[in-house]
Amino acid sequence: MTETLSAQDASFELVEDHRRLDFLVDRLGAAPDLPSLRRALAELHTALRRHFTEEEKPGGLYDALGVCAAEFRPRLAALVDDHFRLAGTIRDLGERAGASEPPSFPALREEVARLVTALNDHERREHELVSEVSSRS
Repeated sequence: MTETLSAQDASFELVEDHRRLDFLVDRLGAAPDLPSLRRALAELHTALRRHFTEEEKPGGLYDALGVCAAEFRPRLAALVDDHFRLAGTIRDLGERAGASEPPSFPALREEVARLVTALNDHERREHELVSEVSSRS
């Protein structure tokens, strides 16, 4: 059963989901070894794919918050593009970390640090858009 979220429900869900994702991103950034890094990447990839789907679907968070309005479409398109790029980067890092001859752990940690920066930038831009939309309601 699918139902459309109210803007208030969508905002609450967005905040709660971002808290869970922040925890996973922190765990990824603190992974002490290759097996921990692989597990953290896999879990984050699964969680982000679900999160991005919920944000993008009709009646989902973006729709409920009104960010699909024409004036917000360019910024929304950039966020959706981020979703594909970020999910792909996480998947690729996970595959490389699980390869029979993975890159060195320090090299992977550097790439993970860049990924964490990109995730934080995406979240910042998303929060800015949501705040702007919410202030007009």
